[in-house]
Amino acid sequence: MAEPPTIELKPNIDEPDIPVVVQPNAVVVQPDVVEPDDEQSNVVVDTGKYFVNCEKMKVRDVMIDWCKRQALIAGFSIVIWKSDNGVYNRKKFFILGCERGGVYKERKKKSKKEDTATRKTLCPFRLRGYYLASEQWSLSVVCGEHNHEMSKTLEGHLLVERLKPEEKECVRELTKNLVAPKNIMTMLKGRNPDSKTNMKQIYNARQRFKTDVRGKLSELQHLLKCCETHKYFHKCRTIGDSTTIQDIFWAHPESIKLFNTFPTVLMMDSTYKTNKYKMPLFKIVGVTSTEESYNLGFAYIANEKKKKFVWALETCKSLLISKETFPKVIVTDRDKSLMNVVANVFPNSTALVCRVHVYKNVKAKFKALCKAKDEKMFQLLKTLKLQWNSIVDSTLEESYTTAVVDFRKVFENFPNFVKYVETTVLDPVKEKFVSGWTDSVMHIGNTTTNRVESQHAD
Repeated sequence: MAEPPTIELKPNIDEPDIPVVVQPNAVVVQPDVVEPDDEQSNVVVDTGKYFVNCEKMKVRDVMIDWCKRQALIAGFSIVIWKSDNGVYNRKKFFILGCERGGVYKERKKKSKKEDTATRKTLCPFRLRGYYLASEQWSLSVVCGEHNHEMSKTLEGHLLVERLKPEEKECVRELTKNLVAPKNIMTMLKGRNPDSKTNMKQIYNARQRFKTDVRGKLSELQHLLKCCETHKYFHKCRTIGDSTTIQDIFWAHPESIKLFNTFPTVLMMDSTYKTNKYKMPLFKIVGVTSTEESYNLGFAYIANEKKKKFVWALETCKSLLISKETFPKVIVTDRDKSLMNVVANVFPNSTALVCRVHVYKNVKAKFKALCKAKDEKMFQLLKTLKLQWNSIVDSTLEESYTTAVVDFRKVFENFPNFVKYVETTVLDPVKEKFVSGWTDSVMHIGNTTTNRVESQHAD
């Protein structure tokens, strides 16, 4: 007589129990599942006590918010696994679970990075909300246990860090008013000290806002639209006879007025930190009679070669109403292409080299040539700074010569470094950064491009 088939019940809180008939000698294929790590396989943390005393509530979202707050106290975050709003005469309910429950589902389009990981651990924690005949919601703990440790801090939890609708609106308004991300974060934390939001969420919200404002336009198209809308001076160059823009220069009307009023000193520098295409943003900054900085003009250029700088500076020069007016001093970093172009476009201007950039190069070369342990290197760098300042601050040619002689004596054990400083830095461009020569021109205290660097940071 054949044995009767055995019945196996598959427990599932999301679906009704379905009997599965297993025939004798049949091969049962198990579904692929992601097993938790060995370290976490024996972990059992019961958080049911945080939810057993939940009172009945009339509003579903209020109960879910209460559960989320309790979960944060316990050290994890909750997600909605399933819910039904009661259409077509179905019963209203919702099921909440731990964010680490379930199995990671790969995207159809795989990421370029193959070595990815997942926080999913098949966590069994479940809560279920029922809608009663009394028109109230009741909560029951289906499973209060977790198979992973609770977090001591919820930093890094995307669900917890997610911005609330009112916070998103605040970010949009502050971004519209050009408030820096760090100041936006400070304001959000001030309004809600318990907020777990981090800077990444702020940057993402700002990016989404900018994308919404831009619409279907590309970044460059949006820039040109803004220039036309706000009456900016702007000039473009295309690649040959095509319509593809390769260079663009723009300046605010008020900046042009300031340039014609205060053309004495200009500072120029480039940065790659402002756009995802890694194109250099060439920036020109001026100084007023009250030592206030103003942004004269900006230019996206294809590269930092001579032809590009010539076009940008010629465009800048065209903003001057009087042809007899020109900058008395122009400060740049030690970019040979830019220095040569400045001399050609503004032949009557005195070109200075940024002292900060020069010292950075000297310091980097010293570290490369003079191998020393940390403590000794610290003392050597301290000595280098003092000796270098004595050279740079020399107000007379005699004092400069004395400072150079002292420099040779102090670093006589590093002849290659001394040779580099003299042949590569001092001999070619000392007239462009040493006080004995630079003090003969009206630079109004501007011997570095720090003003431009600070504008990059803003």
